[in-house]
Amino acid sequence: MSGSGHKEKLAGVFDRAARGYDLPALRFFAESASLLISDMRLQGRENLLDAATGTGHVALAAAKALPNGSVTGIDISDGMLERARAKAAEMGLKNISFERRDIEETGFPDNAFDIASCAFGIFFLSDMENGLRRILRVVKPGGGIYLTSFRSGLMEPMRGMLAARLKARGIEPPEFSSRLDSPEKLAGLLAAAGCQNAVVRSRQTGYFIRDAQEWLEVLLNTAFSGPLNRLPEDDRERLIREHLKEVDDIREKDGIRLNIEVLFAQAQRKGEE
Repeated sequence: MSGSGHKEKLAGVFDRAARGYDLPALRFFAESASLLISDMRLQGRENLLDAATGTGHVALAAAKALPNGSVTGIDISDGMLERARAKAAEMGLKNISFERRDIEETGFPDNAFDIASCAFGIFFLSDMENGLRRILRVVKPGGGIYLTSFRSGLMEPMRGMLAARLKARGIEPPEFSSRLDSPEKLAGLLAAAGCQNAVVRSRQTGYFIRDAQEWLEVLLNTAFSGPLNRLPEDDRERLIREHLKEVDDIREKDGIRLNIEVLFAQAQRKGEE
């Protein structure tokens, strides 16, 4: 991502997707958040920063695990933050706050947090190394950093089917996650940013969705919606209709398999020299 204009455009995509981000078709967000919190082995009193918090899946799960700690979730999407705040209120959580801040310019003082996380967010940055360094600056020396990204093969073959139809119309599909879609890429980024003791694990968090209409919920409530919305209305409706037909054609007995292999990374900010 480069320039404030691009960031505003991306924020707009996620503002529009915020209402649907917690649909059952997108339940991998909640499942992967639970797994990430489990990896953290929290003691219950940490002060945690969740960057690119979205609707707060990781932040809310962390807050429940930190009865004597606190969580701050940040994002550039007002729509996502509004939904996150509503969920926190519904849960009665008092140890959590959500703020509109940029990963690359958080405004927090150095060493302000014990631990930080960023789920499915780093790959949106044009300079991922700089973005990760910015997050690390606000973590205390020796503190943990936890990231998730998607492994290659995400939501295939449906994603490839859609990409082909978009490219035929001169529209580039979203490819942000391909920049960080292997353990080697993620470990390399952590090392380049100055982390130590990095560990990267891969876990399959996929499941069956019912049919092509549920697949459409995935498309309309994630970054896929951006390229679709760049098409004229008539052409967009035609593409969706044709695409859903081809997706229905690969439906299995249990539904349509959603392949979502997630990379879970953990490391530490280097201690004081």
